[in-house]
Amino acid sequence: MNRALVFALLGPVFGVLAAWSIVTVAIGAHFDSYGVPIVFFFTLIVCAIVGPVDGVLAYVVPIWLRVPMTTMVGAAVAVGLYLWVHLGNTTVPPSLHRLFPIAMIGALSMGVCSLLSHDYRGSRA
Repeated sequence: MNRALVFALLGPVFGVLAAWSIVTVAIGAHFDSYGVPIVFFFTLIVCAIVGPVDGVLAYVVPIWLRVPMTTMVGAAVAVGLYLWVHLGNTTVPPSLHRLFPIAMIGALSMGVCSLLSHDYRGSRA
């Protein structure tokens, strides 16, 4: 239950914070407030997909290996979801400049959720 709460409640918040930091610090642009619900909903979908994957990995893989695997899955799911949404736009292919920040948002938020959802008292792996 702890894992579901962390991924469902804190994951989108971490996604918005990651998007704000990437847009403001790394890119140097202004982060508008109308993008917050879009990023929140986008990260919520990514959390719904990556959360069960992290739950399965929690039984098999130790924490030091599970967190990088969860970050990679989070980045892949975020980019895949972005490409699926923009699949109908065949005139302009997505560039790497658009895909890299989206992958970073998915990776950062899912990695932090994986760290916070780990049971440090009674870990099996």
